[in-house]
Amino acid sequence: MSQEAAATTKTRPAAPDPVLNKLDVFVGKWNVEGKSYAEGSSNENLQVSSVEMKFVQTGEWLSGGFFLVSRWNGRVGQSDFNGMEVVGYDAESQTYISRMFDNGGNAPTYQISLDNNVWTYSGELQRATFEFSDDGNTMKTHWDWRKTEGDNWLPLCDLTASKFE
Repeated sequence: MSQEAAATTKTRPAAPDPVLNKLDVFVGKWNVEGKSYAEGSSNENLQVSSVEMKFVQTGEWLSGGFFLVSRWNGRVGQSDFNGMEVVGYDAESQTYISRMFDNGGNAPTYQISLDNNVWTYSGELQRATFEFSDDGNTMKTHWDWRKTEGDNWLPLCDLTASKFE
């Protein structure tokens, strides 16, 4: 075994951190509907449009249990809206981390925190809250965005998701 391979093996955890089990709430198939406000929005003119969003999102564990993978497929207005997210946990910083990829070429990274039933995503140009019902079968999501780091936050979308599988 090379020194590089040995070093990688030593730092890799033997099993997923138990804190990852909290992400189980995202597992399943979800019907997601709501409104997007981003089209035409600016710091001077908030929420100039409202377009329907509708998609199906599927969350499942990657083999091994270290990462949760979510995929979505649907529409925002007349445009396709497809992508995926990978969520893991960094034990050193004690933080959940997300990386999303979509059909628009976006690939943001988020730090994620949990307080009761609310997951909060914090990124440089986007932030979101995901609030789950007590039974875990409904999720309400609100996203904000900004063009550059110094700009005001603008509403991006409001969504309601219902688990169907």
